[in-house]
Amino acid sequence: MSTEDLTLDLLAYHAFPLLASALRLRKDAIVRAWEAAVVQTLPAADALTLQNLRNSIPLILEEIIDAFASDKPSTTRDLVEGSKMHGESRFQENYNIRELVVEYRLLRRVIIEQVTEAMEEQLDLRSNIALNMAVDTALQSGVIRFIEHLQQQNRTSTEVQAKYLSFLSHDLRNHLHHAMLHVQLLARRLTQVPEFADSVADLESVKRAILQTTAGMDRLLQSEQLRKEPVHHTAEPVDLNLLLSEIASQFAPEVRSKGVTLNLDAPDGAQAISDTGLLTLVLQNLLGNAVKYSSGGEIKVLARNDANSENIEWVLSVSDQGPGIAPENLCHLFEAFRRGDTYGQPGVGLGLAIASEATRLLGGKLEVESEAGVGSTFRLMLPKKDKDHDQNMTQVKS
Repeated sequence: MSTEDLTLDLLAYHAFPLLASALRLRKDAIVRAWEAAVVQTLPAADALTLQNLRNSIPLILEEIIDAFASDKPSTTRDLVEGSKMHGESRFQENYNIRELVVEYRLLRRVIIEQVTEAMEEQLDLRSNIALNMAVDTALQSGVIRFIEHLQQQNRTSTEVQAKYLSFLSHDLRNHLHHAMLHVQLLARRLTQVPEFADSVADLESVKRAILQTTAGMDRLLQSEQLRKEPVHHTAEPVDLNLLLSEIASQFAPEVRSKGVTLNLDAPDGAQAISDTGLLTLVLQNLLGNAVKYSSGGEIKVLARNDANSENIEWVLSVSDQGPGIAPENLCHLFEAFRRGDTYGQPGVGLGLAIASEATRLLGGKLEVESEAGVGSTFRLMLPKKDKDHDQNMTQVKS
C-alpha cells in the first residue's frame, strides 16, 4: 500500500481537530519561517519567486487543515489534488527539480516544528503519524505532478529533436548537396573565362562554407546516433597501420594547405580487436581536431602496444603543436557544444564529445594533456580483448 493510500485511510475517516487548530494558529508563522529558510538556502530566489511562495503556500496549508478538521474522504482527496496543482504551478514557473525538492524539504521541516511546538504534550503518537503522513503526501503529490510535466516536456522535446534531425539528415543535406553541384559546375565554366578568375576564388570560399556546414551536420547526426539505445557494434581484428593511413589520407588536402607535417608511427603488423567503425570515428575526430587547430608544425599519430598493463592493450595518441588548451577548459573539453578558445575556427563543439562517447562504447579511455601555447596530446586506450571474442557484441548504454 502506498503512502498516499495509508494517509487516505488514516485521514479520510478520522478528524484531528487539535492538529487543525495548531496548524491554523501557526499558519502565518510557518509562511514567514519558510520564506526566511528559502532565502537562506536558495540565494537566487528573486522577489517574484518569494511572492509566488506567499500566494501558494497558504493554500496548501489550508488544504491540510481541512483534511485534519474533517472525517470526510473528499477533503483528503482535495489535499492530494491541490498539492498536485502546486507542483504544476512550480513547473510553469520554470523551477528545476532540485529547487522544488529543497523548497518542499524546508516546508516539511517548518510545519513539523511549528505544529509540534504549538501542541506541546498534546501531540500523541497517532496525531504525530497523521501530521507527518499528511505533510509528506501533500508534498509528494506536488513532486509527482512536477515530474509528470517534466517527463511530458522531455517526450515533446525528443519528438521535436527527432523531426529536426530528420530535416538535417535528409532535406537540408540534399539541398546543400545540390548547391555544391551547382557551385562546382559554375566554377568549371568560369575557369574557361580569364576575366572571371577572381570569381572562381570566391566560389571556392562558398564551397568551403558548404563543406563546413555539412561536416557540422554530420557531427550532430553522429552524436545523436551514439546516444540511441541499444548500440550494436562488432569486435573484429583491425589493421592499425591500414586504418591510420586511411584516416590520414582524408585530411591530406588540409594538411598540405596548412603546411603541417603529419607523421604516422605504428609497429609492423599492429592489430587491435575493436569495432572498426567506432574506432575510426574516434580517430577521425581526434586527428581532425589536431589539423583544425594547427598552423604549421608537426602532428604525430602513434600506436603503442602496452604489454605491461593488465587491462590496456593499445594506446593510440594524437599530438599537435597547436595553441593548446587553457587549464580551466580541460574539465569541459568532452562536453557537447563546449568549444573553449577556438581562435575563429569553424565548428559546433561536438567532435571531442563524439570521440568521448565512442570511446566509452568501445570500453576504452580517452585522456588529454595540453599546455597553452605548446600543444595537445590525446591518448586513446583500448582494452584487451580475446581474439576469439564474440563477433556480434551488443552494448546497451546505461
